Amino acid sequence: MEKIFENLWVLGIGVLSWIAQRLTTKIDALESDKASNDSLNRQRAELQDMDKKIDTLNHTSIGRVEYKSDIGLLHNRLNEKEDKIKTIRVEKPLK
Repeated sequence: MEKIFENLWVLGIGVLSWIAQRLTTKIDALESDKASNDSLNRQRAELQDMDKKIDTLNHTSIGRVEYKSDIGLLHNRLNEKEDKIKTIRVEKPLK
């Protein structure tokens, strides 16, 4: 009977250590994701600030307003064509 309790104790310690290891791995992953999200948000804010500064300078070959409107129109055209596409055929080149 004493051997059974000894074996169960070892098994219990093994299971608990496995659970603790899994939990610490998940917590570490969440903390690293939070850190990466914070840095991404900071970079996005810096890029938006840079965009605003470039807009105020207006020192490009094509005006920023024109460029942004052209890109917007291009996205709209692509989205309209996306709705019209029904089938896609892939052809192999002849040898």
